[in-house]
Formats: sequence, C-alpha cells, structure tokens
Amino acid sequence: MDNLKPLTVAIADDHTLFRKGVIAILGGYKEVTVLADAGNGADLLEKIEDKLPDVVILDLEMPEMDGVVTARYLTTKYPKVKVLILSSEGEESLVDKLMGDGVQGCLLKSAEPEELRTALQHLLAGHTYPAK
Repeated sequence: MDNLKPLTVAIADDHTLFRKGVIAILGGYKEVTVLADAGNGADLLEKIEDKLPDVVILDLEMPEMDGVVTARYLTTKYPKVKVLILSSEGEESLVDKLMGDGVQGCLLKSAEPEELRTALQHLLAGHTYPAK
C-alpha cells in the first residue's frame, strides 16, 4: 500500500489475547501509533479523554460498556474520531444499524492483518469501510 498516512488508534476488546495480538500487528505498521487499549468501553473512554485517537477499534460485546454504547457515545461526543467495529460472524444487522448511526467502518475478526491496515487508511481518508 503506497502513501500511507500516519494515524493514532485506540482499541477496546475484552479478549486480552486478541487485543494484544491486534496491537502487535499494528506495531508492525510504521504509520500507526497505538495510544491506548482497554478491556471495555468505559475504561477506553477514560484513557482517551485527554488525547483523542484518529480511529477507535471496538469489539461489540464487552462487559461494563459494550461496543454499541461506546460507539454511539464516540460518534456523538467526538465526531472527528473514526470508529471501526471488529465483529464476529452473525452480527451483520447490528453492524448495519451502527453504520447508519455514524460508525464509519466494520471489519470481521477473521480478516487478514493487511485488511485492517486498509480499513484504517480508508477511515482516515474520510471514507467508510467497506466502501458502500
């Protein structure tokens, strides 16, 4: 991928091993800086309050504050922050609703790592992912 723009991200996913794996993948992309990671939306919002990322990567199902509530909060309070939902198979109707509510992107957890990079660049450029 040419002309990669630098960006900052934060990630919330209650599956620690998965979350750390995504962070490790992102660490291999020189244009990406991970600002924060958390196991739920409430913890994430607290961590990014002082320094907002360009993109927040959210799992839908988390304890305390799930991805749906977190996404709606982010799109309302911080409209410049892009939201990328990481979803599992079978959550399509919920993802479609969130995309209608202002979430900019969705990626299946089964996607290849390079697709995550592509999705982040699309969102940073002001596009939705996948493109409609």
